[in-house]
Amino acid sequence: MGVRIPRDGDLAEQLADVADQVQEWAVHALWMEGLPAVWPECPEHPGGHPLAAVVEGDTAVWACPRTRTVVAPVGSLPGSDASEGGSSPLRG
Repeated sequence: MGVRIPRDGDLAEQLADVADQVQEWAVHALWMEGLPAVWPECPEHPGGHPLAAVVEGDTAVWACPRTRTVVAPVGSLPGSDASEGGSSPLRG
């Protein structure tokens, strides 16, 4: 799978688009391994659905697609850093 960076749009839109593409790859890879294909998992609805990469203001963020609650900027999901004790092999 490749990742494409759109030439149009601002930096936040480009980053959200790339995060969306990586998310598609990650969900597919998890599914192929027989693991829950929910990444990154929505903390408001565990096991229900993944977060969505969207733009809020001028920042690409991960947000709940149902409530639109922003969880974290793209690249800084809580627990995604091994030094924070995160157990996920995928970073967001």
